[in-house]
Amino acid sequence: MRQHIIVPFDNSDSAREALRVAIEMAQKYKEKILLLNVQSKFTTPHTKVFFNDSDMRDYQQALYEEAITSGVRLLEESGIEFETKLLIGFAQDEIFKEAEHQQIRCIVMGSRGHSAFVGSVLGSVSQGVLYRANCPVMVVPSKQK
Repeated sequence: MRQHIIVPFDNSDSAREALRVAIEMAQKYKEKILLLNVQSKFTTPHTKVFFNDSDMRDYQQALYEEAITSGVRLLEESGIEFETKLLIGFAQDEIFKEAEHQQIRCIVMGSRGHSAFVGSVLGSVSQGVLYRANCPVMVVPSKQK
């Protein structure tokens, strides 16, 4: 049975380190990496007044492409089979749902992303995924500088 490794990716230091770990795993197990990026919905009463759905979708697509560029480069250099995917919604929910719908070996993710909330070892997304996931989750910290 062919399985995949999910890597949520926001171009943070810990996400890039998690991707490096996932690449090593994928090479050993000859598996595919699913590189995910989750963008917010941006559906508030105020945004709907000023922006139409197409404008918001274009903006989410631009943020997604900007976020995954360095990850795609690492994957292309590695020679690993991979797929990228844009998800829209609340990050921990979308990652959890994607893991439920795929044949997943594990989720490999960074310990902290580009969140404004600071003060704990794990970010809110990694904590949420750890709590809900029905598969193994490896949380990788960024390398200390």
